[in-house]
Amino acid sequence: MLKRFYLLLPVLVWVGLVQADDQALKAKFEAMIPGMTIDSIERLEGTNFYETVIGGEIVYFSEDARYVLQGDVIALESRQNITQNKRVALKKQILSSLEEDNMIVFEPKQTEHTLTVFTDIDCGYCRKLHQQMTEYNDLGIRIRYMAFPRSGIGAESESYNKAVNVWCADDKHQAMTDSKAGMKVASNTCDNPVKHDYETGIRLGVTGTPALFLDSGELLPGYVPPQRLKQLLDERSGQS
Repeated sequence: MLKRFYLLLPVLVWVGLVQADDQALKAKFEAMIPGMTIDSIERLEGTNFYETVIGGEIVYFSEDARYVLQGDVIALESRQNITQNKRVALKKQILSSLEEDNMIVFEPKQTEHTLTVFTDIDCGYCRKLHQQMTEYNDLGIRIRYMAFPRSGIGAESESYNKAVNVWCADDKHQAMTDSKAGMKVASNTCDNPVKHDYETGIRLGVTGTPALFLDSGELLPGYVPPQRLKQLLDERSGQS
C-alpha cells in the first residue's frame, strides 16, 4: 500500500495549490488515478491536512497537496490516537453492514454478547474454540462465523474448498462441527459467501485466525478461553 502512494506524489505536486471542497478534491483524485476509489475524505480538524480512506486504508495529505502521509496521527494534548479511533470506527461500520443470512451462527439461549469470528477449518485454535462452543453459548456469547481460509481463495486452496463444503452443506452447523473435528465433509458447491467473507476479513485487517470482532469494531486476535472472553466482553460493555 505504501509503495502505491509513492506513485501518487507526482500527481499531488501537479495538483498544487488548488483550493476545492471535499467532493471536488475527491473527484479530481479519482479522475487522475484510474481504478482508485476514495471511500471518504474530510479535513482533519484543527490541521491543514485531509484524512482519506482508500481501499480501507487511512491516508493523509496536505491541503496544498504537496505531501502524503501514512501512519498514526496522535493528538498530543489528549494523547488520543486519531488514526486508530478511525480504524475502529471503520471496522464497526463494516461489521454493522454485514448480513447474517450467509453466516453460520451458534446461538445461546440468552444473548449477552455477539462476536463475529473469522475462522479457518484446519486452524488449531479455531478448532479449540469450536470444541468449547457450548461453554461460550452457556455464558451468553453468540458466535457468528465467517469464512477466512488461510491459504486464500480459489479451487487450488484446500482450506477454501473445505470452507465451501461447510457453507454449502444442508446442515451447516453440523458440517462445521464435523469439519472442526477433522471429519471429511461431503464435497459440494453452491452460491456461497466464502470469497466475500475472505475479502471482508482482509478489509478488516484479519491476518490470522481465529479473529474475534466485537460489535464496536475492536479486534481480539486469537483464541480466548470462554471465562476469560466473558470477562473481557463484560469489561468492554461496561466501558461503552
